[in-house]
Amino acid sequence: MNQTRRVRLSTASLWVWGVAAVAGVLAVWHGWGILITPERTFFWFMTFADLVVVAVAVWLGRQWPRHADIGPDGIVLLRQRVRYDAVTEIRLGDVSAKPFWLAFWLPTSLVVGLIVALMGAGSFAWEVLEINTANGRARLRWRTSAGHDEIVKALRAARPDLEARYGLDGTAPAQDFSPRMSVGGGLLAACLAAWAIIGGWSGLQLLDQSTLEGPYSVEATSTALASVTDRLKGYDPLPDVHPEYQTWNCDRTNYLLGPSSEVVDLHLKIVSPNVPEATADAIEARLRHDSGMPPDDYLFRVGGTDSDVAIDIPVVDTLYIEIFTGCVDSDDLPALRQRLDAMAAALGAR
Repeated sequence: MNQTRRVRLSTASLWVWGVAAVAGVLAVWHGWGILITPERTFFWFMTFADLVVVAVAVWLGRQWPRHADIGPDGIVLLRQRVRYDAVTEIRLGDVSAKPFWLAFWLPTSLVVGLIVALMGAGSFAWEVLEINTANGRARLRWRTSAGHDEIVKALRAARPDLEARYGLDGTAPAQDFSPRMSVGGGLLAACLAAWAIIGGWSGLQLLDQSTLEGPYSVEATSTALASVTDRLKGYDPLPDVHPEYQTWNCDRTNYLLGPSSEVVDLHLKIVSPNVPEATADAIEARLRHDSGMPPDDYLFRVGGTDSDVAIDIPVVDTLYIEIFTGCVDSDDLPALRQRLDAMAAALGAR
């Protein structure tokens, strides 16, 4: 009873499917990086590169079978049956993979590339089999002769009338069922290596999202704000002066990630060009006194080292007072906004 025998062609498909899986994981990882670094385009680029790698790897994986099935009436390659009675010519030969390795190593490591250049082309020889039919030509390659010899033996047994010819027709179009090991393939592999290094490195950067400052404790920050507010007594209302709020994202330690959207600095600004200069100077002088700010300072930090609350009173001709919380967790903003509302009200701005 005739049985189908399976012959291994190459492990290239395993490698490219593995690359596709890794690239898919990195695409998800870098996609998450887009969400946490909205001000940076780097992770958009990396995610796009990951998806390109996935597409190319899947495309190659679908062209390179791991095995060939030798049956009683033909050879099956990727669900394509090459019938013995349709074979018109069998060609044997060998090809050197040296151009592939030169193209791969010269851009990535000049030393290794020079070593490869000094080695003989025969050290990189691959066995090649071309099977011609009226519908096209199939080309197979092996690093060792085991699989090559088994398929050639099956073809000769099924078609004793065909004599295998030595010498390849490299100019004729053919469907390659294994890597071509050409210069283009080597450059593609070098680009893949560069992608793997950059992709892995950039992915690791997402593990450190710490900020240069903070986040400071909400309790300590609230206490520092309350300690100033409690001393602000007897300020006259300021007509048409309303508190303004700004939120600044705090810089991360890792510049690549950009400012953090989860650690922010909340600023209260009491600014008005319509308040007379004398009135503005009196309010600012009184705030300096009540908060303990030296008369000649324009920036004063309130509280201890466990918070970063500060008052900014620049030297300008109009009313300009700015109080900021320092870098705090974004989840704490509602509570700190209430503290700043109370401080603004105490200063007469509502």
